[in-house]
Amino acid sequence: MSYPDFNPIDFDKFVDQYMRAGTASFAFQPSDIQIYPLSIASLLIKSPTPLFRAKYNFLLLFSAGGGTQQVDNELIELHSNDVLFIREGHLNAIKSINPATDGFFIYVDSALLPQIFIDRTLLNRLTFYPKHHVSPEDMAWLRQCCELLLQQPRVNVFSQEIQISLLKSIVLRLAEASPASLSKPDRSSEITMLFKELVYEHFLQQREVKFYADTLAVSENYLHRCVNKVTNKPPKLHINEVAINYSKVLLQDPSKDITQVAFDLNFSDPSYFGRLFKQLTQQTPTQYRSSFMQDSSE
Repeated sequence: MSYPDFNPIDFDKFVDQYMRAGTASFAFQPSDIQIYPLSIASLLIKSPTPLFRAKYNFLLLFSAGGGTQQVDNELIELHSNDVLFIREGHLNAIKSINPATDGFFIYVDSALLPQIFIDRTLLNRLTFYPKHHVSPEDMAWLRQCCELLLQQPRVNVFSQEIQISLLKSIVLRLAEASPASLSKPDRSSEITMLFKELVYEHFLQQREVKFYADTLAVSENYLHRCVNKVTNKPPKLHINEVAINYSKVLLQDPSKDITQVAFDLNFSDPSYFGRLFKQLTQQTPTQYRSSFMQDSSE
């Protein structure tokens, strides 16, 4: 069976679809590492955006203002001195942007992540615990690194190495400033993080908790206890939420009927898909599509 690619949005497509006319005149940077001031966000981005699957990684540093961002199934309120990391392949939507927002947006190509995150575990922790609040002093330090990134010439032979070093410093300072969530987690948190990573890899083919427990070499009961303790949700609900969130992306395409969306997501019974969708969203798939089309036309 073939599976959908969920129409991933690369950075150029984001500019075309979700930024206002005239944005092309802004000095966008065609490179593996890009940095922009967040002060332009409320002026140029057409919020709210629909849920989309990003084909790039980005880091948001808020020195002022904030807004609301959906990351996968979580609605995140952002304020001054918050940092948010979104990893390629994950779903997100910009719900609102405070006009007073300032800070930096940093784009990072996935090929560079192993050089920036020398510890794979740290990358995974930042992926599944994406929001972090830092002190004003830490944010001032992070801003200095961002300013250096902005000033770095892109024609120098060592430019990318210098940029990678600065980004590595930003990540390590963030980990140091957020010890509760980015330092080595306890066993329950570690199991939960690994479970969530597996769900994103396999949710299209595997919907049973047993598969994930077997892959992690733990019992289903132990997996349930760990995930429920850390997230206040059972593992099965996490699996279903990921599937339904991805269905929202497919439902944005009016050429796909709802039965086809269910089959694309490997639901053998479209009626069950409809019931599950309503249970988790309080809307039927048809109602969701209608509200999306109405919002898009406004």
